Amino acid sequence: MQFQTLASLLFATASVFSQSAKAQDTSCAPGNVGDWFSMAVYPQIHNETYDSTFDMDYYSQQQMPWIYSLFKPFGMKGYTITTLERSAPYSVLTLMYFDTAEQFEEALAAHGEEIFDRVPLFSSEFPPHYIGEVTNTTI
Repeated sequence: MQFQTLASLLFATASVFSQSAKAQDTSCAPGNVGDWFSMAVYPQIHNETYDSTFDMDYYSQQQMPWIYSLFKPFGMKGYTITTLERSAPYSVLTLMYFDTAEQFEEALAAHGEEIFDRVPLFSSEFPPHYIGEVTNTTI
């Protein structure tokens, strides 16, 4: 069931707008084959069942550039923020790219608490996280 939901989510991203990082370093681009990524997804804010809120301006202009500045010394290569269509179970998908899963784990161990402490500044929900390896890309 989780795989099916994750597969549906990833499929939904194919038809939506993807926004690259607006950090000072312009090398923030999607990962290459062999790269590892951390994926965070935020619940659909247009769902009548939930009263979720999400501030995209704060997230894209403050939170993610800040995370990038913290994680870059650990090997973070870049990130993408994608706004998903209303029919998706989530409204925002963020991918953060690293050469190895260990780099992400080290960055999260060093800064995870302070990052999660700031989630209420832009979202009423805490996102589930997944880690995976890029196995193919056409970008």
